[in-house]
Parts: sequence; C-alpha cells; structure tokens
Amino acid sequence: MADSFNVAGPLRAHAERAPDVAALKFPAADYRTDAPRWDAYTFGQLDHHSDAYARGLSAAGVQPGDRTLLLFRPSLDFYAVIFGLFKVGAVPVLLDPGMGLRAVLSCIERTRPRVVIAAPIVHLVRLLRRRPFATAEILVTAGRRFGWGGHTLRQLHTEADEPFAIVDRHATDDAAILFTSGSTGPAKGVASTQAMFAAQVAALQKMFDFQPGQVDQQAFAAFAIFDISLGMTSVIPKMDLSKPATAAPADLLACLVANEPDTAFASPIVWQNLSRHIVTHDAHLPGLRTVLTVGAPIPAYLLRRLAERLPDDAEIHTPYGATEAMPISWIGSELILAETWDETARGAGTCVGHLAPGAWVRVIGITDEPIDRWSDELALPTSEIGEIVVAGDQVSPAYRDAPGANERAKIADGDRVIHRMGDLGYLDEQGRIWFCGRKSHRLQTAQGLVPPVPVEGIYNEDPAVFRTALVGVGPSGAEVPVLCVELEPGEAWSDELDQRVRQRAKGTPYEGVVQRILVHESFPVDARHNSKIRREDLKGWATARCSDLVTQEGA
Repeated sequence: MADSFNVAGPLRAHAERAPDVAALKFPAADYRTDAPRWDAYTFGQLDHHSDAYARGLSAAGVQPGDRTLLLFRPSLDFYAVIFGLFKVGAVPVLLDPGMGLRAVLSCIERTRPRVVIAAPIVHLVRLLRRRPFATAEILVTAGRRFGWGGHTLRQLHTEADEPFAIVDRHATDDAAILFTSGSTGPAKGVASTQAMFAAQVAALQKMFDFQPGQVDQQAFAAFAIFDISLGMTSVIPKMDLSKPATAAPADLLACLVANEPDTAFASPIVWQNLSRHIVTHDAHLPGLRTVLTVGAPIPAYLLRRLAERLPDDAEIHTPYGATEAMPISWIGSELILAETWDETARGAGTCVGHLAPGAWVRVIGITDEPIDRWSDELALPTSEIGEIVVAGDQVSPAYRDAPGANERAKIADGDRVIHRMGDLGYLDEQGRIWFCGRKSHRLQTAQGLVPPVPVEGIYNEDPAVFRTALVGVGPSGAEVPVLCVELEPGEAWSDELDQRVRQRAKGTPYEGVVQRILVHESFPVDARHNSKIRREDLKGWATARCSDLVTQEGA
C-alpha cells in the first residue's frame, strides 16, 4: 500500500461511486418484531454526515493522532462520528463496556485520551472518578448535557458545501486502538495501524469474494466498519450489540427475512440460539450464501443444523484470528463436515483451516518466557503441538500502554514483528492450523501437558452435551483433569448419560485422562462474544467441589 493512507478513503470512494446505496441500517425507533423497520444512511449520507462531524471536531481542536475515547451506544451517528474522526486523523479508542466498570476505567487511564465522546452516564462517572479522565481536554456529550462543560455532538455537526479534506496519514500511524476482551487476562489496547486495516479489508475481500452492493447482517459493532470499507450494506438487527447472547432469535430472523442479506456475521451463541428458533418454526434462509462466526469454535451439529436451512451453495465459515491479528486462517463447513470433524471427535483439536492471504504462521515450543528475537530454529516440526505465532500486514505491531505485554507477546524479526497468539496448536502436512486451546488454559499434570480443546472435542460429540470445559484441579505439575459439562436445554444428567459420555474417550489419545465429570448449569462466558468460556471461574468452581482429588494427588 502507499505510504500515505486514511481508512476513511474507501468511504469517500464508495460515496462517489454509489451515493444512493445504503451503507448502514439500524432498527428504527418504532421497530416491532412483527413489523420491523430500519433507518438508513446511504454511502453519500454517511460521507456527508461524517464530513460534518470532521469539521466540528477539527474546529473544537481535535488534531491528527489524538486518542479519542468513544463510549456511546452504536447507531447511525456512531459510525458517522467514527469516520469523522478517521477523516481528521484522530485515533478512536474502542473498548467493551461489558468488561465492567473497574476494567473500563483502568483501560481509559492507561490509554490517556485527549478527547472523550461519550454518553451522559459516562460523563457523570467522569465527574465522580476523575483520575482515569485526567488527560481529557476536549469533552463531547452524545446526548443531553447536564451541567458539565464541553460540547454536544449536535453542536459539532457542521454543514458546508465542500467535502472535508481527508487528512493523510502514514501507513504506520495508528488508525484506532481496539481493546481485547479481557477474557484471558487484563484487556489490552491493540494498535490497529492504517496498514493493518487496509490489509484486513483486502484479505477479507479475497477470502469471501465480498463485493460492493452486497448486504451483510452484522452482529459485531466494530466489523460494520469493514462492511462500509468494502462497499457493502451493513444491517444491524434489533439487539444489544454488547450482549449477543440476549439477542431475541425472532428479531434476528426478522432481519434476515426483511433484508435478504448475502452474508451474516455473528458469534457462535447467536447462531446457536437462532438455529434452534428456525428449526422450531420451520424457517429457511434462502438468500444467505455466506455465514461467518468468530470468537469460539463452532460444533459440527450446529453446522449441520444451519446447513439444513441454507441454500445448497451456501457455506458457513469460521475465520481464525484475534484482535491483535485478523484474519489468520479460515475454513468452511464443507471441509469440516466432510473431513476434519471426524478427527476433532477423536481428539485432534479443531481445524481452523488454511492461511489467509498475507498471513505467515509457525508453531514454537511452549514457554511463558519472553522471546526477544526470531530464529528459524524456534519452529517445531509438523504435527507437534506448541504455541502459534503469526506475522503479516494484518498483524498489529504493538500494544499501547500495556507494560510488559509487548515483551511477552512480540518477537522481533528484522523489520517485522511476529505476534505470539497465546494459543496452542499445530500445523498439519497440508499446512492447515489446528487449534488446541489457550496456552494459559493448558493443564500441567503429573503425566505431562494436556491441551484442553482436543479433549473437549471428544466429549462435545454427545448429543446431550451443549459444551464442555477441561480444567485442572490442584497445583501446576500435579493438576487433576476435571471435565465440566453444560447440557443441552431440556437434558438431565443420569447414570446412563454419565457412562455414555465417559465412553467417548475410549480408543482416543486421551482415554483415561478425565478424572471427574461435573455438570454446570450455565458456563460463565466472556462479555464480547458471550461464547468464550471463562475457564478460570470454572476452575475455581470445580476446585471447591473436588478437594478430595487434590488430597489424593498430593498423598
């Protein structure tokens, strides 16, 4: 890509090419499930309104490089503000309020934003908890202002006849700071550079053949930015985007029926709930050709359930990546159901497919220590489980304001930076990646390393089981493997089911590994996807119920 770039450039280009095509659609204020309506911005309108905000922000003193905290509910105006910030050259800071107040305030304090654009409740918190906002000089309220200073968004919306002159940024400049979910440790601010964003858009286009004019039903707030950059219409269903598990399946189906999207993107829990609903109501999705899901592995039975309701030529894709590196690989339901899932059910882990365009992947030995410099000798042979490391233009070069995080997660290799994914896995003979769980979730037993995901894949195959989580009880080096089980709705644990589930591991590499099975009513999950299991919470829960195992192991 050129040295000079701005992520708002594609919006301007699409607005000039197709000004009357819808860019964004949000549920209207009078939305009803039985009579759904959407408000929309065309590409021309979104470009126009983002220009108006860019003028107002610039006049208020916002400058290129200014870190700008955005904390208000996604809406048509939310995206106009984001693209307005891009046009000014400012750096939006996006974090998930679902991580909790303490974590949110910690992220804000570490990021040191100069600009705060937030809902009234956030400004009220700012008055009560001043320290995290100490660096804020420009204050903007998204809504009504109640006595505090600064501007309102309405005041900043400044009309003019000429388009706003988009500020040129260098490829290595930050386009945004995106916070990780914090599901496996403290949330960290990821530097999404201009070059990284451009590479992500290019890779997604090549992987899924996305084209301008296509429609995407989008359940991830940040990913709507990619839709817009690709020239696609991003339709948001009636849901709380910060709590996908609470989305009403009837509203998701209503959106699919009314808008006939080519693509739909959501976390696994959304597809779980929606698939049950469409089966119960004997619904089909005739226009949908591409289904995408990220955040957690998706089981084969869910792929089959969805496939039965999709056109014959549709496919369900599960891209692999992270906030720090996305996309890294992808795999479709056709290959999973025809080949790889049989291996998953026998303990091979979860295949996440071939490498995405521009991605470089290796697997290294497992260590929690920093690695200063890359050497080819670090790479493990094919089929050996280790830590997945990645590089490419779609990989973030650094965390911002996270002491020690770059030393633990980044490896220098000349002019490029290699990112340690913190995931266990291996490469097979065909160059495909197999995911085996988070490195921090590995079990260190008296018999050696036990990766969680290959074991869970065996037990997840039982039709009465919704999901499982393998946790270790006891000290590292002497952990006892305990399998936590969450059942499908309507199922109940019994001696017969206990025996049936235990038999699943017979003849696999992990036969005899699980020492106890515990049934949990509902697993704790991450705030962002509502799909990643909070294993540390489950580990504490299991430990409290298995004190005898720890005593026996230590005896």
